[in-house]
Amino acid sequence: MNRMILAAVLAFAAAPALAAPVAYTLDPAHTQTTFTVDRFGFTTIMGAFTAAEGTIWIDEADPASSRVEAFVTVASLYAGDPTREDHVKGPRWLNGAVNPTIRFVSTKVVPTGSTTADVTGDFTLNGVTRPVTFKVALNKIGKAPGSGKQSAGFTITGSVQRRDFGIGAALPPGLIGETVDIRIEALGVSAMPVLTPAAT
Repeated sequence: MNRMILAAVLAFAAAPALAAPVAYTLDPAHTQTTFTVDRFGFTTIMGAFTAAEGTIWIDEADPASSRVEAFVTVASLYAGDPTREDHVKGPRWLNGAVNPTIRFVSTKVVPTGSTTADVTGDFTLNGVTRPVTFKVALNKIGKAPGSGKQSAGFTITGSVQRRDFGIGAALPPGLIGETVDIRIEALGVSAMPVLTPAAT
């Protein structure tokens, strides 16, 4: 009887921990933050920020309670040409010396499917913070073949209007695109043990 009571108490005590959201730290080596913007109507310029940090908390029992905090560093911009990179990081555009990071902190998660959600949050760019909604797809969750660690992979898409953040505000309309499309391929790694199906 005492053993049964002890087992019940332990199970009850463990239940909240099992139900708690699991934190996945972004792996910067396997996270790519890319963007595209029209240039003069002739070409679409592509760029990427190669340094990202942040955490995604996944609540599998209640996906709407999941959340994310992440940022990229402006100094890590890669756009295929050093002159362009210096220009974009400069005071006329991203003003990286004054605002060295681009940050997103979620405020609301709305599941749209079994592995998809609309994630709204405070997006800070060029020192200006505005609400932005991203579409998030959970590609896979489980043990990663390379590291053997519990991992989660995401595809995240959305867009912002650059003038909303004071970027290129003095530029005449029709030169550089107003809409900047964003795509992020993110890998999060958990410190939790790898989750395996229970034996039957």
